[in-house]
Amino acid sequence: MLFESLLVFAVLVAGSLAAASMGAVFRPGAWYAGLRKPAWVPPNRLFAPAWTVMYTLMTAAAFLVWHFGEGTVGTAALIAYAVQLGLNALWSPVFFGLRRMGAGFAVVAALWGAVLVTTLLFFQVSPWTGLLLVPYLAWVTFASALNLSVWRLNRAAEAG
Repeated sequence: MLFESLLVFAVLVAGSLAAASMGAVFRPGAWYAGLRKPAWVPPNRLFAPAWTVMYTLMTAAAFLVWHFGEGTVGTAALIAYAVQLGLNALWSPVFFGLRRMGAGFAVVAALWGAVLVTTLLFFQVSPWTGLLLVPYLAWVTFASALNLSVWRLNRAAEAG
C-alpha cells in the first residue's frame, strides 16, 4: 500500500508539474506587456506564487480523494480533476503561445466549469478535499474575469 500511495502521489505531482510547466514555457512576454489591462490586474510577480499554492492544494486534494474516495464518486472526482488539469495546461499555450485572447477565454471558461464540477465532487468525497479546491476556484474565477477584460480591451490587437 505504501508503494502504491507513493506512486499515485508521484503521478499527481508530475501532472501538476506538467500543467504548471505550460505557464513557464508560454510566458507573457513583450506581447502581453504591450496590451491594455484593467487597473485591477495584479503585478506579474504575484502569479507564480499564487499558482504554486494552487497546484500544491490541488495535488494534496487529489491525493486525498484517491486515498479516501470510494466507488463512482471517487472515480468521477478524479476524472473531473484530470479534465480540469488538462484545460489548465491548455490555457497558456492558447492565450500566450497563440496570442488568442478570445480562445483563451473559451478555455478558461471551460476550466472554470470543470473546476466547479471537480470541487463539488471533491466535497462529496470529503468536505476537506472540497475546501482545498475553493482557493483554486476563486483564482480561476478571477483569472476568467481578467482574461475577459484583457480580451475586451484589446480586440483590435487580436484581430490584427
